[in-house]
Amino acid sequence: MSRQTHSVKWILLVVFLSISLPWDLWCQERVLSPVEWTVLPKDVYVGDQVELRCVVAPGFELLPGDVDFVTRSFLADEIWGAQDVGSRQQLTARQEEFPLTVHRVSLQRVDQGYSVSLLLTPWQPGEIEPGYLEVTTLPEVRGFLEKIRGPVLVQLPKIPIASLADKTDARQLRPVAPPVLVPGSIYVVYGLAVVALVLLIGLVVLLARFQQVRLFFKGLASRIRLSRNYRIAVRQLKGLRGQQLDYRELAARLAFIARTYLEGRFARPFTAAATSEIMFLLDEIFVGMLSEQQLAVVERLVVVLRRCDYLRYAPAAQLMDGEQEDLLQSLEDCIGCMEGKQ
Repeated sequence: MSRQTHSVKWILLVVFLSISLPWDLWCQERVLSPVEWTVLPKDVYVGDQVELRCVVAPGFELLPGDVDFVTRSFLADEIWGAQDVGSRQQLTARQEEFPLTVHRVSLQRVDQGYSVSLLLTPWQPGEIEPGYLEVTTLPEVRGFLEKIRGPVLVQLPKIPIASLADKTDARQLRPVAPPVLVPGSIYVVYGLAVVALVLLIGLVVLLARFQQVRLFFKGLASRIRLSRNYRIAVRQLKGLRGQQLDYRELAARLAFIARTYLEGRFARPFTAAATSEIMFLLDEIFVGMLSEQQLAVVERLVVVLRRCDYLRYAPAAQLMDGEQEDLLQSLEDCIGCMEGKQ
């Protein structure tokens, strides 16, 4: 009976070893230690973005044969080791404040095996131990290794993070320094202040006298328009001097010059009015307040226009000797009187 019991113990021991040994070997196979690793840049300070590259040789495929590179980016608020990352990254020696923020994880096939790359930002100085990265959180790796029970982990090396205080050799807070002034710049500041004050005063005065300024510019524009209207009429009359024109053409051109000038001068439809209506239009404009001299000028202008109508439409009309110059001079004198030139 004791011999049978001894045999059963040996059988159970053999079965246990045959089961437990492959399981332990398989568990060790799931934790991959890096063959080589590097940190870029070489000197890393708090708040810098650093890339940690590790090369692992798992002895089995992590990616399908037609895939050589996979990557995954994390949101800005996804902190290394936090529960909301969703990637179930395994960490050892994880600190309470989560000293790392992960931005991107990549896996690439290389000659030695696979290259694991992490882009992260450290938030505290010293030697940080990230722990383990679960590569099966990458969808391509998880889909390819779906028959493996449990995650495949990569043991990440420690990352030395330098302190800015050591770099700058600063051990205490510096006193507040006043702003540095360039020599002579104070006069520029004073000058700009004076210019701004003058512009502000000008703006206030302009707003206070807006109506006066508006009327001034309106009157200036009106004077420019009337001056141009007068110069055009005088230039056209001088262009007719010395020309031998048919009396009908001469009369038509004189009437056109006089009516165009009156319409530009008084803003009334003189070009469409009959000659008999011109006196009434001018009387309406001046509200019957024409002086004797002004009335004489208006009557003389009307006489010139009536003479032009007679020359244009009368069958037996003839231009007398010297009448062309007389008509030109009379019209020029009337225009000059209306402008106050004579």
